[in-house]
Amino acid sequence: MRVGFVVVAPALLALLFSISTTGTLPRASLEPLFDGENAAAIARSLSVEYPSRVPGSEGARQAARWYQETVGALGLTADEDVWSEKLADLGTVELRNVVTVVPGRSDETIVVVAHRDNAGTGQPVGDNASGTAALVELARGFAPQEFGPDPLPQRTLVLVSTDAGSYGGAGAERFAATSPLARSAIAVVVLDGLGGTGRPRLAIAGDEPVSPARALVRTAAARIEEQAGESPSLPFVPTQLLDLGIPFAAGEQGRFLGHGIAAVTLTTSEPSDPAIPAGDPDTAIAVRRLGQLGRATEALLGSLDASLGGAFQTPDSLFFADRAASGWTVRLTLVLAVVPFALGLVDLIVRGRRRSLPFRPALRALRTRLAVALLGGVLLWLGALGGVLPTGAALPLPPFADVLHNPPIGGLLLLAGAFALGWLIARRRLAPQRPTTAEERLAGMTTALAATAVVAVALALANPYALVFVLPSLYAWLWLPIERRFWQRVLLFATGLAGPVLALVILADELGVSIVSAALYLVGLSTVGYVSLTSVLATLVWLAAAAQVAAITFGRYAPYADGAEPPPSGALRGLARRR
Repeated sequence: MRVGFVVVAPALLALLFSISTTGTLPRASLEPLFDGENAAAIARSLSVEYPSRVPGSEGARQAARWYQETVGALGLTADEDVWSEKLADLGTVELRNVVTVVPGRSDETIVVVAHRDNAGTGQPVGDNASGTAALVELARGFAPQEFGPDPLPQRTLVLVSTDAGSYGGAGAERFAATSPLARSAIAVVVLDGLGGTGRPRLAIAGDEPVSPARALVRTAAARIEEQAGESPSLPFVPTQLLDLGIPFAAGEQGRFLGHGIAAVTLTTSEPSDPAIPAGDPDTAIAVRRLGQLGRATEALLGSLDASLGGAFQTPDSLFFADRAASGWTVRLTLVLAVVPFALGLVDLIVRGRRRSLPFRPALRALRTRLAVALLGGVLLWLGALGGVLPTGAALPLPPFADVLHNPPIGGLLLLAGAFALGWLIARRRLAPQRPTTAEERLAGMTTALAATAVVAVALALANPYALVFVLPSLYAWLWLPIERRFWQRVLLFATGLAGPVLALVILADELGVSIVSAALYLVGLSTVGYVSLTSVLATLVWLAAAAQVAAITFGRYAPYADGAEPPPSGALRGLARRR
C-alpha cells in the first residue's frame, strides 16, 4: 500500500503547480452612473406597496405588474413569461418571469438576473427588493434618450426579473432551460441582497460540479473592490468542495451553471446567514452598500461588453482569494488517492482467501444490512408520497423550508418506527450467539471495505469531488483489523465518519441550523430530486458498510445466521414458503 502513494505524489505536484493568479478584464472607458439613492427609493417603494410577494400569490402577481410598469415608464419593453411549477411547501403555483431586452450590435447576450419574490411579510429571507431595484436602475442607463443617440451596447443586454428565487430559483431555472437568450449568453450576473450591511460576497456554486470562469470571478471581484474599497469574500475551500461534491447551490447562479452557462452572484454577507444569498436583512436598505455594488455591477457589465472572444466557459476550479487551482488536478488527486487503498484491499482479500476466511456469511451479513438501508430509502420515498417529506421541482429547498423549522414530528416518528421494525426483523440473523473468531471478524471487515471500494469507484466515475466524503473511511477503516485495543478501534471508526460529519457541519453552518436539521435538509433535497438517485444509492451502500464496521468495532458483529451453511430461510423467504 505504501508503494501506491507514489502514484499520488505527481498528482499533488500538478495540483500545487496549477494554483495561479487569474487576469481580469479591462475596465470600460465610461465611469458607472448607478444612483444608489434612487435605487434605494425604488426598493422601498416595492417593499411598501407589495410587502408579501410569495410565489403564486396575488402580491407576487401585482409585483410583476409593478416591475413591468416601472421598466415600461423608462421606454423599455418588458415581456412576461407565465408558467406553473410545483414548489416545496407551496404546491403547484403560477410563476412569472419578466424579461427586458436591450438590443446590441451582437446577438451574443449578457444576462442580469434578480428575483423579486420573497417568503412573505415578517420573513426577511429572500426579500430581494434591492436586487430588483438595482435591475431597474441599470435599465435606466440603457433607456431611450430624449436628446442624443440611444446608448447601444456591443452585446445584447438582457434584464430578467425572476420569480421563486426564494424557493430554489425556479424562475432562473425556467429561463436557463427554455430561453434562447440564455443559450446566447456569454455570462450571467445575478444580483441578490445588495442592500445588506455586510461585506460584499461572491457566490459561485453550481447545480453541477462546475464553477464560473476564473476571469469572470476575478473581474467581478476587481470591480467590487474598486467601488467598495474592499475585496469580496468567497466561500471557504471546504465549502467549495462540499458544493462540488454534492453538488449544491443555493443561489440562482447555480441554475445557470447547471446548464453550462457561466454565472456569478453578487451579494452581501450577513451575520445571521453568512454563506447563502438570503436577500435584504430588513426593510432598511443600506444605501451606501447598494450604490457601491450597483456601480460595481455596471462596471462589470462594461468589462464584459468590451471583452473579446465568445462565451465564458464553466470549468471546475477551487478559488483561493486572488488565486485558483485547476479542477482537473483536484479530481486527479482524489481519484489517485484511492489507488493505495485499492492495493491494500486486494492484498487483504488475497491473504484472506489463502487463509480460507468465511467470506460467504460475511457477505450475507452485509447484504442484510444493505437491505435494511434500502428499506430506509423506500420509507423516505413513501414519506414523500405521504406528504411527510417535501416534494416538488428538483431545486434546492429554501433555508426556511418546513422540513427545517416545522418538521412533521408524527410522520417522522412513524417512519422511524417502521424502520426500527425492519431492523429488528433483520437483526435476528445478525445477533451474535457466541463469541466470534478473529477470522470471522476479519472476513466481515474485508467485505465492508470492499463495499466502500465499490462506492469509491462509482464516485470516481460519476463525480470525483464526492470522494472527499469517502476517503477518510477508506484509510481509517483499513487499519481497524490491526488495532486490538477498544479505544483505538473507536477512534479509527470515528475518523472514518469524518467526511460525512464534516459535510453536515458545513451545511448546517450555511443554513444556520443544527446538524440534525441539516441531515433533514439533505433528505429533503433527495425527495425533491435535487440530489441524484445515484448519489442516494451510493450513500445507502456506504451506510450499510459503515454499519458492519460499527458492529465489528463495538464487538457486536456476527456472521449471518451464526455462519451456518447453507443458511436457514430468512423472514421473507419463510413467509413466501408458508404461502
